[in-house]
Amino acid sequence: MKRGVAVFFCLIFSLALLMLRLYMLSVGRDAQSVVPGSTRTVEAVSSRGTIYDREMRPFVNETSRIVAAVSPLPHVPALLRSVTAPDDFSRALAALRSGYPAVVPVSSAVRGRGVHLFRQSVRYGETFLIPHIAGYCDGAGSGVCGLEKSFNDLMRLRSAGVTYALDGVGRLLPGGAERVWDEGADSPRGVVLTLDKALQATVRREMLSSGMRKGAAVLLDVQTGGILAMVSLPEWNVHDLESSLDDPDAPFLNRALNAYSVGSVYKMIVAAAALEQGVSADFAYTCTGQTQQNDVTFHCHLRSGHGTLTLPDALAHSCNTYFIHLARQFSAESLLDLSRRMGLGAPITLAEDIACAGGVLPDETELTTDAARANLAFGQGRLTASPLQIAAATAVIAGDGMYREPRLVAETIDTDGKSTPTQAAAAKRALSPEIARRVRALLVYAAARTEILTFKDCGGKTATAQTGVFKNGKELLNTWYSGFFPAQKPRYVLTILREDGASGARDCVPVFQSIAQSVCDADTRADGRRS
Repeated sequence: MKRGVAVFFCLIFSLALLMLRLYMLSVGRDAQSVVPGSTRTVEAVSSRGTIYDREMRPFVNETSRIVAAVSPLPHVPALLRSVTAPDDFSRALAALRSGYPAVVPVSSAVRGRGVHLFRQSVRYGETFLIPHIAGYCDGAGSGVCGLEKSFNDLMRLRSAGVTYALDGVGRLLPGGAERVWDEGADSPRGVVLTLDKALQATVRREMLSSGMRKGAAVLLDVQTGGILAMVSLPEWNVHDLESSLDDPDAPFLNRALNAYSVGSVYKMIVAAAALEQGVSADFAYTCTGQTQQNDVTFHCHLRSGHGTLTLPDALAHSCNTYFIHLARQFSAESLLDLSRRMGLGAPITLAEDIACAGGVLPDETELTTDAARANLAFGQGRLTASPLQIAAATAVIAGDGMYREPRLVAETIDTDGKSTPTQAAAAKRALSPEIARRVRALLVYAAARTEILTFKDCGGKTATAQTGVFKNGKELLNTWYSGFFPAQKPRYVLTILREDGASGARDCVPVFQSIAQSVCDADTRADGRRS
């Protein structure tokens, strides 16, 4: 009898174990791995740090949307129905009916038990002002180039969400604890630039409206060296990178930082070197349209010749033969030395992984013949420089002879909002204030005699540079205008470059004029508001 009772109870116990096993199989794979006291963590949003302008206006994360993380409580679907898109609502409802939390975009704030709201930043807006500066990220949200790469650790994706308490089968405990967490998704962390968002928008608008296909513009603060605006064309589409990969115009190239043949904008440096070496601005030369140097004939752009000129009119007329003979009045070494002091021939580091090309500045061993020195005298030969370098050199003349290395990054901000300024390079004396003022006056004189330039409160120099590259039998030209404004107390330097242009006057002067006029008009309005 006792043996039979024992067997009966063993059968009952075995049957109970079998029923429990079948139940566990029936609730699915997720439930098998859940024990009482487990939690489920739901990521509601994630975002990268912000890129700000100098006034803390964002270039990225400008807009946002509201996202709700919701619990499967009976009243929640009714809260969501009127503030959620139909497809989003259907997906959320399916999860909630299964006993799981859901994350869903909502059109407006919704309140109620079991609802937690988050703000999801939209990284790039419809119009993105700084594609070449900011760069872009890969599919995992990691920076590939530009500032996105340079400050990837600071700006990496940070998330926010909710952690829910679960029962023994992996479902939310009714009335269970919910912990909202944020690892910095909505923090102010990011990078503050020297750029001015309004000025960047102005320069970009005027460059695009000019019809320029390939080119660049750089706007500098004369007193600080801060880059206020920097635009490269064509732009690549931040929302469709693939469409830009095969573009023959190379939209991923930042032309503001790329080195090009310089041409006659270099004449401002030649003029400064001549005056520094004691050559009088009254030095006269008669241009006949050409000159012979070591059996090499150099032509002036005016083949009939300019006649007898002194330095002011030679600069205004951009007379090649005059500058060839002017450069023979002093040593090539002194010209190269001044060029180096004004930033030519050396790269400029704007941030880790963002550098301006150093270009090519010939050395003394390459200038042993009259022909080689003649080429350099009007900015040709091997000489190359970037628009940023030319802008910085122009700023030496506009800024009483001080060279200030251009800078882009003003400070960084960590997750707690703590700001760390970046260290600016010390300004260096490149020219005496007197020589700088004399060259500045020459450039104001040249601008006043540029017929196409109706904005006269400025100084500057055009260039039409030969590249030695031919297409369909025609040599491609780089065209330039680099100048400063206002004329008497310069605040800004603006350099315009166009690839495959016709002439500096035709291609670049109108763009310089429209930007300078817009900037001055905005300053006038701002001064009026302050007064």
